[in-house]
Amino acid sequence: MSTQLTRQLPNWITFPQKLRDAIPAFEPCSGRMLRLDSIEARPTDTEWTGRRVAVKLRVCETGKLDGVFDVWLHLNISAAEALADVLRTAAANSTKQ
Repeated sequence: MSTQLTRQLPNWITFPQKLRDAIPAFEPCSGRMLRLDSIEARPTDTEWTGRRVAVKLRVCETGKLDGVFDVWLHLNISAAEALADVLRTAAANSTKQ
């Protein structure tokens, strides 16, 4: 019996539980702006998820607050390639303006 993954998992973003406290609960607040501090990406390959790309976005509080949070993207290879293409195109177009 093969242990190969036969279904494709969806792409997902994982937010840390502690990030919930950083978002104000009052209206009309639409959320919290965080500074992008760093980005790391690596290939992953497990029996449960198969071959994917994991991207860690380290975000930081701004102003007087000092929280640091890791937001994870778990992408199928085709989605990671598509995201890379979109970012490359946007970066190329922004230099033309």
